[in-house]
Amino acid sequence: MTDNARIAAYKAFLRINDGAFSNLISDFSKLSDIDRAFAEAIAIGTLERKITLEFVLSSRIKSDTKNNLKALLMTGLYQILYMDRVPDSAACDESVNIAKLLFDKSTAGFVNAVLRGICRDKDAIYKEIGSSEPYIRFSASKELYSLLNSQYGDKTEEIFNAFFGKSNTALRVNTMLATSEEIANEIDGTAISDTAIVCENAKKALKLIESGRFFVQGLASQKAVALLGAESGHTVIDVCACPGGKTLGAAIDMKNKGRIYSFDLHKNKLPLIEKSAKRLGIDIITTEAHDARQERPELIGIADRVICDVPCSGTGVMGSKPEIKYKSPQDFEGLYPTQRAILSNAAKYLKAGGIMVYSTCSINKLENEFVIKEFFASNKGYSLIYEETCLPCGSEREGFYMAKIKREF
Repeated sequence: MTDNARIAAYKAFLRINDGAFSNLISDFSKLSDIDRAFAEAIAIGTLERKITLEFVLSSRIKSDTKNNLKALLMTGLYQILYMDRVPDSAACDESVNIAKLLFDKSTAGFVNAVLRGICRDKDAIYKEIGSSEPYIRFSASKELYSLLNSQYGDKTEEIFNAFFGKSNTALRVNTMLATSEEIANEIDGTAISDTAIVCENAKKALKLIESGRFFVQGLASQKAVALLGAESGHTVIDVCACPGGKTLGAAIDMKNKGRIYSFDLHKNKLPLIEKSAKRLGIDIITTEAHDARQERPELIGIADRVICDVPCSGTGVMGSKPEIKYKSPQDFEGLYPTQRAILSNAAKYLKAGGIMVYSTCSINKLENEFVIKEFFASNKGYSLIYEETCLPCGSEREGFYMAKIKREF
């Protein structure tokens, strides 16, 4: 591997640590495929283990060590502790070379001393980590770990451990154009149902995505669409539609017959749905910018189905967005009234006998069960048909909540 890969990894981690989203980092665009994969593994892996790595360094560096130097030490430390195929000597030498390039000889000497010392003490460090508090071992904010521990008890460690596992890519098949078996054979994937495929080689799948025969969608999200039960001829309203997976899945279930209104607060995101719909051969979707917290009187009582996938904390998908692990529960508090307002408005659009699915990619019960409980306490004429929380340690490999609600009259 070249220095370029490690430099790119260091710069990417530094940007993420300063607040950039991990899935939007583009420092790797000029790297070869091999170097890019290596750089991504270091940058994202360092982010995943951030608090653990800071814990290890805390007794070995001064508390006022500058963030850019600390970030370099953390990327080197991650390679030493968690990348089995990287020799310790390479992790140390290349980190020192980067320090020489970006800092000075004195700093390079300091990096060398810290990382070499850690290499000598690896066994003791693993024990040190193993006996530390759970939030340190699983690298999450103490407050967030405590919140989920209060909700899931003995299951909490298993949940957080699952966020370290690499999940396969899940695809939703466009059954109007292909079968899951056909697509699975082409991309070396596994068809797990008539509509869903999982594959390890995401790059091979993405090369064929323009064919319109499938799109990327998590298994739990697909489950929520199936729970909706959209059929040909239905009128469907998706109140928070972007990036559009549930809208598209419903349209396929409807065999492109009926009508779907897809709303989103952000007008600039709507082309994502429009482009995907065109690729999939779907023309029953009408997109429009709209704040789902605001009632649309002309839509009251017209929908057979409503998709209510609300803005959430994302605590169920911390494996793919590890920066969420370092948030405080206080960061989520503004979401709760928004979720309640959206759900309340969305329910009004249902016909008698209509079905709505409320969902989040969160496992925080304050956004899920508690919101649903409040809804039923304030609204008559609705019934809860089904409710499920998918945990990241389960078969779906992502955290997700869904509730199926029926309007009785």
